[in-house]
Amino acid sequence: MVASPATAPIQTEVARPLYGNTSRRSFLGFFVIGILISTPATALLVWDYHFQPPYLSIGFHFLSYAVGVLCALRLGNFWLAILGAHRVLAAALLIASVGMALLEYASPPASSALRHTSFALLGLALGGIIASTFQLMQRLYERDPAATVNVAGGLIGTGALVPALMSALAYSWTAFQGFFGFLALAPAAAAAFLLSQKSTAEPSRLDLGFVAALRELRSPVHILFAALLFFETAAELSVAQWAALHLVLHAGMSPSTALYFLSFYFLSLLGGRFAAQAMLQRFPHRRLLLASAAMSWLGILILGSASNFLGAGLGLALSACGFSFVYPLLVERIGSRFREYHSSMFHGIFGLGMIGGFLAPTVIAFWASLSGETSAMTVPLWCSLLVFLLLVLLWIESKISASRFRQG
Repeated sequence: MVASPATAPIQTEVARPLYGNTSRRSFLGFFVIGILISTPATALLVWDYHFQPPYLSIGFHFLSYAVGVLCALRLGNFWLAILGAHRVLAAALLIASVGMALLEYASPPASSALRHTSFALLGLALGGIIASTFQLMQRLYERDPAATVNVAGGLIGTGALVPALMSALAYSWTAFQGFFGFLALAPAAAAAFLLSQKSTAEPSRLDLGFVAALRELRSPVHILFAALLFFETAAELSVAQWAALHLVLHAGMSPSTALYFLSFYFLSLLGGRFAAQAMLQRFPHRRLLLASAAMSWLGILILGSASNFLGAGLGLALSACGFSFVYPLLVERIGSRFREYHSSMFHGIFGLGMIGGFLAPTVIAFWASLSGETSAMTVPLWCSLLVFLLLVLLWIESKISASRFRQG
């Protein structure tokens, strides 16, 4: 999604440091995005859902999260126009802190409505952070898309690792008293830092907004790419949200061990993102993309049937490595195919993927209530298979387009 040089706004020497400071501050949001992504997975074990899993309640937890993301993205353009991206980011970080703090008091026997509300606030915060950070990072993205995406991905991965690893250590060493309250300090501190800084120039290119960005998906190729991001994120995040609970219920692991395996999954994703950048210079991208999609499918298949540490580790490693290669390769293909896209427009498609990432575990939970937890793991398996099939369709479409271009 590289901006076309012809459409990139003129950057003056005076505006450069102002935009640079604004863009760099937006990276705080990416770190919090990672925390918000992995917090629900840890909450399921913190609340002792592994003893008698209330699958319907879990499903509504994730559905509340997805609805929160959708509401924030639908209203994001409205609030960006009124408050500006800098203030929207600070407000979203404060909402994230409030949602985290509520999780501290939402543990059973508290009302399930409080847990639904907490998840909805986290989703609302996630959607607001996505809308504002993609708006703020415009200038850095236009200057160096690859480096910007790498830094953002690294911060998301690091943020996702924090709750998983902290919860594993807390479960091993002490009680969970104050765990979510401590996590709430991160977005609160980031919001306080942003509000303490002098207001700087806002990016001049207006965000199209979530709905307008989706309306741009006019051609079948646009729809294929959007569907790819939706199902790829659905597969990746459904494994992230469900893996720890699955390993306790199916492989008989202790909650602390399952949380360490979840930390291993996020660490593998983080390492794989950077390994992908090195391998992009040495291997054909299309073959690497198809191989990675197949690897993630195989990893989910092994994880779904794993009954010991070796199978669980192998399944998580394969799926994480596959996912970590698919996403940057997919973003690269979108950027090379549609050069008119820019970072603030991409937030709509990225947000659509995040909605899929929390709708998929919703489906897993509802399916588990009907047919058992093990069979419900086929949801990320089917999502990963759809990613592979959509990649094949895109490969066929690119061959046909190239043939028509030569004939023309």
